[in-house]
Amino acid sequence: MKIAVSSSESGLKDIVYPVFGRCPAFSIVTVEGKIIKNTDIIPNPGIREGGGAGIVAAQAVANAGADAVITGNCGPNALSVLFQAGIKVYSFSGSAENAVKNLLEGKLSAVTKPGASHFGMGFGGGFGRGRGFRGGRP
Repeated sequence: MKIAVSSSESGLKDIVYPVFGRCPAFSIVTVEGKIIKNTDIIPNPGIREGGGAGIVAAQAVANAGADAVITGNCGPNALSVLFQAGIKVYSFSGSAENAVKNLLEGKLSAVTKPGASHFGMGFGGGFGRGRGFRGGRP
């Protein structure tokens, strides 16, 4: 089994990155039975995408042969690609190592719908609507 954990490039000692499509890297953890055999780090090609970061990230994880993903939050487009690839998705906050251990012990529930909406995060989605106003006031 291969588990992709959204991370900052530090493997199992890292924390689970809170946003799937914008994480710097994925820790690809190879597990046999309930024993961690190997961890490889792959960069997230979606991090530099202007739009569609989650889709590009999901394709990279699928191409790496992942059977499961552990992340903080996964948007609807990425989740759709992962589900189509037969990859189960789990949400976790904490260390990557604890995330994998919890999954192997059956303590994580699979995600069935996208996380909280990320609309309004950048590109003028705040009170100023991208017009340079502070606090939404002219």
